[in-house]
This record gives sequence, structure tokens and C-alpha cells, in this order.
Amino acid sequence: MRAFGWFIITLLLGACSADKPSKKCIYPAGDLFFSKEKAGWDEVYIGREYADTVLVYNPTKTGIRLEGFSHIPEVACKKIGHSEQDWNLGGYTVDPGTCDTLIVTLRLKNESMLGNYYNVMRFMINGEVDYNYGFMIDVPVREDFDHWSEEEKARAPHFMVDSTERNFGTLREGEESKMIFKIRNVGERNLIIRKIETTCGCTAVLPGQRVLLPGKEMDLNVIFHSAGRSGKQRKVITLFCNDPRQPKIQLVVKGEVN
Repeated sequence: MRAFGWFIITLLLGACSADKPSKKCIYPAGDLFFSKEKAGWDEVYIGREYADTVLVYNPTKTGIRLEGFSHIPEVACKKIGHSEQDWNLGGYTVDPGTCDTLIVTLRLKNESMLGNYYNVMRFMINGEVDYNYGFMIDVPVREDFDHWSEEEKARAPHFMVDSTERNFGTLREGEESKMIFKIRNVGERNLIIRKIETTCGCTAVLPGQRVLLPGKEMDLNVIFHSAGRSGKQRKVITLFCNDPRQPKIQLVVKGEVN
């Protein structure tokens, strides 16, 4: 067991051994080099915490000051073995010829962040920002239903729509078209529309309400504005709700503008 423990420690230390940093750290920022430029999460869930590691290598013969540039509330960073407070109070110095490990943490607590989360964390190198490098977070965000009991899932809200597509036909440029999707909750709990996204600002979505009682129906009003548009049109409306069977629903409006 002791030998196995030393083996694990050796692996961790070996991640930044003297003969490897130049091969792993290929993204330059100032005089430093980083090992990656994007977080490795495939998807994340509201209410959970996710961490990823980034190696940073100083190939020079002098210490280099490293600190965060922009404050992103849901994203935290720290050097391994140190605290987030240390980072927030001014970062730290990457010693000459050494490779350090940064831990980047993502915490999303608000359902308004459902959908796709995108942000770029940038760094200050010796007091200057290098915009050529940033650690990117680009990941789908889902609602977590794993904590629901089997009984809760059986009585869950259930989203139904009369059709997932509307065709507004042919419009003259500048005209608008109003369409209605009929939404019904056929489940046993309140259906909550968490968030609505559209692929274009030309499409306005006006829900009759955000909370739909069991057995009730509402109109989802959609207005397509054709000003500045021409040719065939296809716009996607994405609804995020608390139906665990289909928490993400996509509706389509399409037609043509002459």
C-alpha cells in the first residue's frame, strides 16, 4: 500500500517534471506557456461543482508574476496547494524553470445559465494582459434531476405541444407574422419554463405564463419580424423546463421573405 502511495505521488510530481513541460505546455502567454486552452467538461449541471487542471510553465531564469485579469463570479482559479483567496489577493510567482498546476473551478447555481455557457478566463503576466491566450469554457448546462426520487419522477411535470413547427408562409420584407404554439402540462406537478432562447433577435417569444399547473394549457406567442431579412427563413426557439424527460425543447418557425 505504501509503495502504491509513492507511485501516485510520483505520477503527480511527474506531470511537471523537468523533461516534460516543454512538450505539454504549448500555448504561450507572455513568457509563460500553458498546457491547454479549453476546459475538458462535456456538459455540466446546475448546482454541481466542476474542476479542471491547467499546467503553466516558466522556461525563463527569472520569476514571473501570474494573476487573473477579469473577475468571473462562477469561475474560480487557484494554484494547487494554495487557496482561491491567495489567487484573488494578487496571484503568485511562477519560479524560474518550474511548472505549476492551476485548478479552475466552475460553479453554476442559477437556472438562468441553462443552455450553453461560454466564457474566457484571461491572465496577467507580470502585470500585463496577453489577449492572445485565454482559458475557454464552452459547455452545455443542464438541470440536475438525479436527486429526484422515483415517486417525484413518476409525478413530474410533462411538457406537451400541439406542434413543434410553424410555417408563416411568404412575407414581404418589413412585415411581421404572429404565431401561437399551444403548450400543455399533462404531468402531476407544476411545469416551470426556466428559460427561453432564440437563434435570432428577429424572433420574439411571449409566453402566457412561466408556471403551468397540471392539466392546464397556455399560448406561447411568437412574433417574427422580417425587417432586414430575405429568402428562406428558419428560426429555432429553445425552451428549458423542469420536465426531466425533456428538459430542453426546440420549436421552429420558418417561411420565406421576399
